[in-house]
Amino acid sequence: MLTRVFYISEVAEGVTELDVQIVLGVAQVNNRRLDVTGMLAQSDGHFAQLLEGRSDVMRQLVARIATDQRHRSVPTLLQDAITTRQFPRWAMGLIRRDDMAQEMLELHRDGCEHNGQARWMIQQLMAFQPAEECVGPEAGRRDCRKST
Repeated sequence: MLTRVFYISEVAEGVTELDVQIVLGVAQVNNRRLDVTGMLAQSDGHFAQLLEGRSDVMRQLVARIATDQRHRSVPTLLQDAITTRQFPRWAMGLIRRDDMAQEMLELHRDGCEHNGQARWMIQQLMAFQPAEECVGPEAGRRDCRKST
């Protein structure tokens, strides 16, 4: 059974852009091995991540993520069974969404009253137009920034 997990966390003090790129590279290798797909969105101060994979793998991965010192407070905002992946070709893609910083802060701080709030956030985070080189196997190797 496939599971989707979505969380928003606070970026720990001192985490640099280089740190994020290293995490992304390691995640891509590990995720391919574990058959996990997803995307990592970064704003000024927060990470939002959507992960997709087998339920047993996701439980272990979420537990490991929760102890990672590069971010603080990692509440799971959505966890549900899925039949198809939203990111079937992304071992892990990175998008920069500074335009969503306030919404990410509020959802992280206040949590979700219902799954609709988390689903809305996922849709908003995905509302970007990646450059052609940021899709497929190349996703995540470049910072896929929203065009303005």
